[in-house]
Amino acid sequence: MRPQRFVIYIYFLVLLADMLLIAFNKESCRFATKPVLMILLAVYVLYSNAKMPRDYRIFLLLALVFSSLGDDLLLFPNLFLPGLGGFLLAHVMYIIFFLKIRYSNPPVPLCRYPLILLNAAIVILFILFMAPYLGSLIVPVIVYAFALSITVQSVLHAFHFRRQPAGWYCIIGAVLFLLSDLLIAVGKFYHSFPGGDVIVMLTYGFAQWGLVYGSTEYFRRKITN
Repeated sequence: MRPQRFVIYIYFLVLLADMLLIAFNKESCRFATKPVLMILLAVYVLYSNAKMPRDYRIFLLLALVFSSLGDDLLLFPNLFLPGLGGFLLAHVMYIIFFLKIRYSNPPVPLCRYPLILLNAAIVILFILFMAPYLGSLIVPVIVYAFALSITVQSVLHAFHFRRQPAGWYCIIGAVLFLLSDLLIAVGKFYHSFPGGDVIVMLTYGFAQWGLVYGSTEYFRRKITN
């Protein structure tokens, strides 16, 4: 078995363990699972057989490092804002990473204006709906929401999806990231719902895997093709 495939198997086992701890209300035990997830994905990137240029790899790894920081901080309920800041930096790294792919992927993928407007409309309408419940956190949440939206746009415009199928993993991952964070906002500021935390972790776990796997596959196929 190739080392990178083994790492992904471990990643999904740890993700499953983390969701089970949530389901059985063993939050204190998640210090043994949640912080490991992004470390495993970083190891996957480092040991992947994709010939990813060093400057690209650095930004992808930084996105995982800041995501790991956000994960760790959010384990403490009173550190929500610093955790949000960690994920904001992660999205900045993802945005730079996918913009670098876009402008080194000739011909530069065309703008998909209907999808741009749809993404913007979803985020704006969600902010308008949530605004009355955000209190003093309204500004950082709005800033984060727009950064998340730009991540989706960056992924959407990085690939030629018909001939670069690896891009589908990335766009599905970006959309799942958006969905996961929208669910967090609903559960934290508006109204919790049964199984919400498990669904959040499930969508987040697959989101990060999709972004990483799609990115490494893109560079692996780019070299072999």
